[in-house]
Order: sequence, then structure tokens, then C-alpha cells
Amino acid sequence: MMAGQNASFEARIARIRAGQASGKATVFVGQDLTFSYRPKSRQRRGGLGDVLRNAGFVLVFPLCLGLGFLSHALGRYADWVLNGVPQTPENVDFEMAMVALIGACIAVVLAHLAGLREKALRVPLLMGVVVGMLSFHNLVHLYPDTFETLFSPIWVARITSITEPHSLLFRGISFPF
Repeated sequence: MMAGQNASFEARIARIRAGQASGKATVFVGQDLTFSYRPKSRQRRGGLGDVLRNAGFVLVFPLCLGLGFLSHALGRYADWVLNGVPQTPENVDFEMAMVALIGACIAVVLAHLAGLREKALRVPLLMGVVVGMLSFHNLVHLYPDTFETLFSPIWVARITSITEPHSLLFRGISFPF
């Protein structure tokens, strides 16, 4: 019986050395070069790809600021279409909060549609909305003909009458600079 087992074992060793081993039960001995103990997200990357990815992330910040400003402009346009010529609000704090909320919602949707889904980009988006809230009326003062075409001459006249050029508009008060 021992001789039969020895012969079977020797035949198996001969098959393995000859490279004829195949099937699910095949055991390979040696280092698996495709396996790493570190997950792919923590593996070291480098080179030009990382440099371009980081530069692209930095260049996206001004784009997000502009997108936030555009979101505020779209919110003002929607307000004009739905409510007409802006009147002096009874509660300027509530009005400013509503404008901020509408601009922020539009900014998040536009950023999502543009593929700017990182949470870190929400800060420059919201900063763009705030810059739009504070200074959008300056564009109306600089380019009244364009805004008469986009909105209406009555709207432009109302905005230019309640605000001062080259100023920041906060809580209904213009602060010239």
C-alpha cells in the first residue's frame, strides 16, 4: 500500500514539474505580482497625470465662482419672469435669504449637470452666488442696453433707480466703493 501511494505522489510531482498541471485544483507557488495589500485608492500614483489633475482642480475654482454668479443671474431672471418688476421688499432679510436659496439651488443643479460634483466645489459655487447677490446690479449699471434686451427697460430703470453704480448691495443698502 505504501508503494502505491509513493508511486501516485511521484507521478503527481512529475506532472507538476512538466507543467501539465491544469484545472481548478492547480496550486501555483510563487509571488502573485498583481496582488497588493494596499487598496487601489491608497496606492501611490504620480507623474504628469497627477499634475494635470491637480491643475485642473485649481482651474475649476474660478469656473465655479462664475457658475455661482450665473446662477444668481438666472435666479433674478426667473424672478423677473414670474413676479415682474422688482418692488422694494417689506422684509429685506427674508428677501435676501430667498435670493440666496434660489441662487444656491440653481448653482448646485448647474454644477451637477456640468460634472462638478465634488463637495469641495460647493464653497466656490456659493461664494459666486454671494458675489452675484452683492454686485449683480453693477452689471446692470455698466451694460443697461444689454439688460434692457434681456429683461426690460422698466426693470433696468427700477434697478438703476434703487441702486448706485460701483457699490455692493447688502440688505437693500448700497455701499459705494
